[in-house]
Amino acid sequence: MRLYIPLTIVILWLFFALFGSLLPLHPNLIDLTEILTPPNPETWFGYDDLGRPLWDRLVMGAETSFFVAFWVILISTVVGTLIGAFSAYIGGWWDHLIVRIIDIFLAFPGILLAIAMAGLMGPGIDNVVIALCTVGWVGYARLSRAQVLSVRQREHVQAAEALGVPPFQIVIRHLLPLIMAPLIVEATFGVAAVIIGEAGLSFLGLGIQPPDASWGSMIRDGARYMLVAPHMVIIPGIALMLVVLAVNLLGDYLRDRLDVKQRTT
Repeated sequence: MRLYIPLTIVILWLFFALFGSLLPLHPNLIDLTEILTPPNPETWFGYDDLGRPLWDRLVMGAETSFFVAFWVILISTVVGTLIGAFSAYIGGWWDHLIVRIIDIFLAFPGILLAIAMAGLMGPGIDNVVIALCTVGWVGYARLSRAQVLSVRQREHVQAAEALGVPPFQIVIRHLLPLIMAPLIVEATFGVAAVIIGEAGLSFLGLGIQPPDASWGSMIRDGARYMLVAPHMVIIPGIALMLVVLAVNLLGDYLRDRLDVKQRTT
């Protein structure tokens, strides 16, 4: 029962992200008579500094966060998993090189490196995806490498090697299925991190650009009117917090369910 609330929040986030464009919304419609109008019984979420409805822009922000999270997690997981898995299986100088590269990336705070990348490439949602992927693959590479090192001596892997199966097929068909559970959990937590990263870059003006909406840019625009219109910050801030918290709770649940040792005790 404790999962009903976070699961509902995630489902609502996915629904508005996937089907929000089909709803009769006008996120960029400017109404000068509604500037800084606070929430009221007629408009539950109020309007921003340009008279645009916050609810409509909140839905657009959900679409932005989902787009960035989907592509960043997909690219980072695939690239990082393959690099780490082949590094652990091949070994030798290739493995040492990959480990050194991972150590270099881990020496810098991820969000600062993403800010630097986004600043060099310029603002835009595509550049945000590239910047977050640049720092996101490292965690999956390190995790997949550690997992492959622990299972590469299994009997069926040694049998495949004895039969002359190519290394690529061994990694894809015999090793990756054994390490998918921790990678799925890591990807779940990565969704929350990417949502926060996208919001942070948009808050700094390095993410999605006007008139498109992002929860981070909505908080940035509302910060100037915090004393007279706090709803411009509170509403997107609560939306961001609820989605990230719900995703983390689902990640905790998946981790407990996929942990064989904990399930058998």
